Amino acid sequence: MEVQKKLLQSLRDTGIKFPHRSREEVSLDDFFVFPDLKVISESTESVQPDVKGERILGHDSRIVIFGDEQSGKTTFARKLFLDAYESNLLPIIIEGSLIKGSNAEDMVRSVVLDTYPNLSYEDYLSSEGRICIIDDISSSKLRKTAKNKFISIINSIFPSSIFFAEDAFQFAALDLSSLDEYKKFQILPFGNVRRGALVEKWVELELTEEAEDRHFWARVDELRLHVDSLVHKNIVPAKPFYILMLLQSFELVTVQRLELTSYGHCYQYLIYQALERVHVRPIDFDAYLNILSELGGRLLKSPSTSLTFDELGLFFESYSKDFLPVDQKKIVDDLINSSILRKTDKGIKFRYRYLFYFFAAKNLADSLSKGDKAKDEIRRLIDTIHLEKSSNVVLFLTHHSKDPWILDEILYSIMDIFSDEEPATLESKSLSFLREFINEIPEIILESRDSREERLRIDEQKDLVEQRDGEELIHSEDEDLSDFINKVNKAFRATEVCGQMLRNRIGSLERKSLESIYEESLLVSLRFLNLLLKSSEYMQEEAIRKIQRTLDQSPDIPDKEIAKKAETFYVTLNYMAILAILNKAAFSLGSFKGREIYIKVTEDGDTPALKLIQEIIELQFEKRLDFRKIQKIHDDFAKNPICDRLLKHIVLRHCYMHDIGYKDRQKLATTLNIPIQVQRSILATSKIRNGA
Repeated sequence: MEVQKKLLQSLRDTGIKFPHRSREEVSLDDFFVFPDLKVISESTESVQPDVKGERILGHDSRIVIFGDEQSGKTTFARKLFLDAYESNLLPIIIEGSLIKGSNAEDMVRSVVLDTYPNLSYEDYLSSEGRICIIDDISSSKLRKTAKNKFISIINSIFPSSIFFAEDAFQFAALDLSSLDEYKKFQILPFGNVRRGALVEKWVELELTEEAEDRHFWARVDELRLHVDSLVHKNIVPAKPFYILMLLQSFELVTVQRLELTSYGHCYQYLIYQALERVHVRPIDFDAYLNILSELGGRLLKSPSTSLTFDELGLFFESYSKDFLPVDQKKIVDDLINSSILRKTDKGIKFRYRYLFYFFAAKNLADSLSKGDKAKDEIRRLIDTIHLEKSSNVVLFLTHHSKDPWILDEILYSIMDIFSDEEPATLESKSLSFLREFINEIPEIILESRDSREERLRIDEQKDLVEQRDGEELIHSEDEDLSDFINKVNKAFRATEVCGQMLRNRIGSLERKSLESIYEESLLVSLRFLNLLLKSSEYMQEEAIRKIQRTLDQSPDIPDKEIAKKAETFYVTLNYMAILAILNKAAFSLGSFKGREIYIKVTEDGDTPALKLIQEIIELQFEKRLDFRKIQKIHDDFAKNPICDRLLKHIVLRHCYMHDIGYKDRQKLATTLNIPIQVQRSILATSKIRNGA
C-alpha cells in the first residue's frame, strides 16, 4: 500500500540543514545512524545488555523510548516508520504535540487516511502489520487521566506501538497504567562504534565512488580525530545532532573568520548556532557571551556547579555595576531555551560541560591583564591538571589566549613529572630482561582482515573499556589518590593538552616552542615508561624466584611448565605496556602537520623509542608508508629484536586498518623479513579482496 509521497519526503527531511561540500542538501537516509538503547528495568538485581537501535523494530510489541533533548528521538521515530513501511508493515506516525484530546480513534482515522490515501480506514483496521509510532508523547498537554485513556485506545487498535518521550517523562509514565505492559528503553550517547559509522557516512558523501580506499580512510581518520577530541568523555555531548554540527563546522568555518583557532572555532560555532536558534540578534551576541564568560568565572571559583536563584540575582546585580545593565529575565530565558543553561529545582547551571569549560577559560584569559589573581588560578589549575575539570579549563584556555606565559607554565609542570627518572630509550641493552623470552610471544602473522571490520572491532573494544570504566566509576577526580597515580594521570592529561596545542597552534607558534612542546611531552611519557619497565622487571624476577621456591618445596608440581608460563605472561605484559605507551604518546601528540618538528626531535634524540613513535605518527596521521625508511629502521633494529618486533606490530596494524594493495603488502613482507608462509597469506588476502 503506497504512502502519500509528500509524507515520505517530509519524513526523509532532516528538519535541520547540514550543508556539505559535495551536496546542496543531505537527507535522513544520507547520514542516519541508529543509536544503542539501554534497557530500563524495574528490577535492580539484573542488568540487561544494551539493545541495538536497528533491532528495536519487532523487538517487542509495546515499546517506550526515552531520550534527552537533542538525542535524535524525532529522527529515530521517522526512520522506524520508513523501515517499517519498507518491511511491508502499515505504520502511522503521530506527533505528540498534536494530541489535544483523549479520543484517539478520531485522530488515528485522520492520520491513516492522510498516510494511505488509497486505503479506507475499515480496510486498514482489518489489515495485518499495523503499528503506531508516536513522536514525543511527553509533549502532549493532556492531563494524566485523558492521556491514559488515549494510550489505552491506541493499545486496543494497534497490535504494536512505539512511543518516544523526553527523559523526564519516565516519572510520569509510572502513573500511567496503560504503559504497564510497555518495555522501556533509553537512548544512549554515541559510543566509538556509532561515531565511527556517522563519520564514515559523512565521508562517503564527500568522496566520489572512484576515490581510492586509502583516501577514504585517511579522511575518516582525520575527522575521527577531531570528533573524538571534541566529544572526549562527553564534554561535548556525544549525540548525533552535535556530532553533525561539528562535522558541519569543519565544512563551513575557517580559522580566519574567528579569533579562536582550530577546535576553539568549533566550540564557538556550536554556541553561535544555539543563540541563533532562539533568534538572538547577532548584534547582541557580544553581551550574551560576556554574561556567560562572567558566569563561567563565577562558577570556577565556586565549589558548586550551579547558582541558586538568589545567587543568580546577586550575580546580575554585581554584573550591572561593572557593565551596562541587561534584561535578566530575557537573557536567562534565551540561554535556557537555547540549551546553553539548564534550569534546576534550585537554580541554574551550564547544560553541558564544554560550555562551562569554554566560558570559565574565556574569563580567565580576559583577566590575565588585570593582575596576578588570574595567574595564580591558572597555576593552580596546571598543578592539578590530573583532574578532569582542571585539564579541560587549561585546554580551553589555550584556545582563548596566546600568552606565552601559559605555555611556559605548562612545560615547567611537565618537566617536573617523574623528573628523577631517565626517559626510556628502548635500546637493546635496556630490554635485556625481555630478550631472553621474546620467542615465547606468538609469531606475528599478517592475517586476512577487512579494514572496516577491523576498525569496528577496535571501536567495540573501546566501547567495552569505556563502559566498564563508567560502571566501576573510575575517575581521577579524587584528591586522595596516591601520589604515583596522580602523577601518571597528570602526565597523560598534560600530554593530551600539549597535543591539542600542537594541533591547534601549529601555524602560529614559533618553531622553538613547537619543538619544546613535542619534546617535553614525549620525554614525560618515556620517563613513565622507564619507571614502568624497571618496576615490571623487578616484579618478574620476584615472581620467578617465588615460583622456584614453591617448586623446591613441592617437587610434585610440574616445575618447568609453571615457570615458563609465568615468564611468558610477564614478557607479554611488558611488551604490550611498551606498545600502549608508544601509541598513547603518538596519538596524543601527532597531527597531519608538523612533520619537520617530529623529524628534528627524533634526529636529535636518535633513540629506538623516538623512531617508533615517529613511525606511528607518520602512519596514523600522514599515511606515509615509506618503504625505504621502514627498511632503514628494520636494519637499525637488527640487534634489537624487541623493537624490531614492535616495528612489525605497528606496520601490520596499519595494514589491517587500511586497504593496502597486494604489491605493497608483498613488499612489506620482504622488507620486514616476514616468513614466506605469511607472504602466501598476503597473496590469499589480496585475492579475496579482489574477488579472485
